[in-house]
Amino acid sequence: MTDPHRSRVRTGAPVGAGAGGSDVAIDGEMVRSAYARWAPVYTLLAAPTALGRKAAVAKVNSIGGHFLEAGVGTGLALPDYTSNVRITGVDLSHDMLKRANEKIAKERLTNVTGVHEMDLSQLAFADGAFDGAVCMFTITAVPDAAQVMEELARVVRPGGHVVICSHFRAEKFPWTLSDRVLTPFATRLGWNPSMKIDGVLGSKSLELISREDAKPAGLFDLLTFRKQ
Repeated sequence: MTDPHRSRVRTGAPVGAGAGGSDVAIDGEMVRSAYARWAPVYTLLAAPTALGRKAAVAKVNSIGGHFLEAGVGTGLALPDYTSNVRITGVDLSHDMLKRANEKIAKERLTNVTGVHEMDLSQLAFADGAFDGAVCMFTITAVPDAAQVMEELARVVRPGGHVVICSHFRAEKFPWTLSDRVLTPFATRLGWNPSMKIDGVLGSKSLELISREDAKPAGLFDLLTFRKQ
């Protein structure tokens, strides 16, 4: 396998707004600001996503290999990866990564190769550097979901996997109601509660091989793709 790093500059600049089926303009500075506020209490805020996160990690563990965790945040998922998985994490938020590094050191997570501040739309890794990539509850916090999907596909080797877990625009009650309530606060939340799934499904280099409900049923989608 190639060296995962390559000489590519991370700009950290917004790459657009409202792309990938989103009706809300999200940009990098908005996300940084929001997650700087949430970082100290993120573990509590993320509690409702725990079941979805565990389902995504279980999927990664069943595949194995060197995975990129895109949007590693404070490292909530890092202790749950099994020994057959190596993890490299990236996130846009310096405040989140500081806590992730503390967790890695405290829990002696030797299968974590490192975590890096990086824009998911411009990953500083070589083509085909990883066996897979996993992105949990982050794809709705980027300016252009389709571009991020292309980057995840690029850094995964042919035959590798991309695992996505997130909430997308709901089609059934009561999640349609929660979308309606939360969407006006998207700029404060740092993510779009009503983003359409279209941008995630559009990559020509990724074949969708499974789409599952992650508990609680109907709230989160767990998507698994294979790189062509």
